[in-house]
Amino acid sequence: PDALDRPCPAPGGVGVRTARSPGRKEGEALMTPMYTVEHVADEPVSPRVLIHHLDGAMDAGHAGALAVEQLLMTLPHERLATFDADSLVDYRARRPPMTFSTHSYTDVEMPEIALDLLQDDDGEDLLLLHGAEPDYRWHEFTGAVTHLALTMGVTQAIGLAGMPMAVPHTRPTYVHHHGSRPELLPEQPDFYGTVEFPGAMAGLLELRLGEVGLDSRGLTASIPHYVARDDYPAGASALLSAVAEVTGLALPLGDLEAAAAVNRAEIDAQSADQPDVGAVVAALEAQFDAFAPPQVDTDHLTEMLEVPSADEIGARLEAFLEANDRPADGEDSSHESHPQDGDQSR
Repeated sequence: PDALDRPCPAPGGVGVRTARSPGRKEGEALMTPMYTVEHVADEPVSPRVLIHHLDGAMDAGHAGALAVEQLLMTLPHERLATFDADSLVDYRARRPPMTFSTHSYTDVEMPEIALDLLQDDDGEDLLLLHGAEPDYRWHEFTGAVTHLALTMGVTQAIGLAGMPMAVPHTRPTYVHHHGSRPELLPEQPDFYGTVEFPGAMAGLLELRLGEVGLDSRGLTASIPHYVARDDYPAGASALLSAVAEVTGLALPLGDLEAAAAVNRAEIDAQSADQPDVGAVVAALEAQFDAFAPPQVDTDHLTEMLEVPSADEIGARLEAFLEANDRPADGEDSSHESHPQDGDQSR
């Protein structure tokens, strides 16, 4: 309760509350509020599941982003909390896209970080955290998300992402489960052993939410490496199917399954027109089928997917993050400032 300031009235019977930074002591300088909560005061919510995906870290095939888009497009939802992007996002590292037409700027798309309340197809409440991955205040952000989740009675949290792997697009998408309670995870091979690599907010949320007792896990879809930079709706469909299986939520998959069928036909056509690509796909199919007829054998799945070593995974992730953090040609890459260090130019 002491993490929230007193509610302020707002039009329409909605209570608006601004949250102090978790852990702030009496007498310390007041920082920008972490988030604002908006919800009709006399409508209680009881979500047991939090789904989260934040743009910025690795998401091959945009699997996590497409899953979020599907949920927001097909399920009833309302805004529950909006986080203060000005204090969390570095706009010079990820410059907001602006539209210029003829002689004037006409639009700007500012990043947003939001917690939405959704109802699945059976009317059950669930939470969806989505938007830009924060650049700053990671400890405070995870503390705020944890506070909101515990306050509303969440017992299970699930992160979504895609990872490029040596698999063909013509076979079912494999989803790897990881989380804070290994005894609850399905039987699967140990892909990675012990590995250290640059962290992402999804991983930190999985860790922190697990530390407070939630069944906190992540789902990672294996995306064919040759389409990892393009939309791959089959990956998003596999992720949401796994979420439904793990949580019991009734989630709509029809649109993604239809998009996946169209996408596969397009990739098939491109493979037919490019012999080199077709040869790669055929080799991956042979490899997959050799170890997985008719179902995947977990004893051979690691070999089938040609999972790299721990050092190789760390090196590839570092290269991926560096490539995504590198500014475009002509952008100023010299700044090293932080919004709390007195830089007023943001």
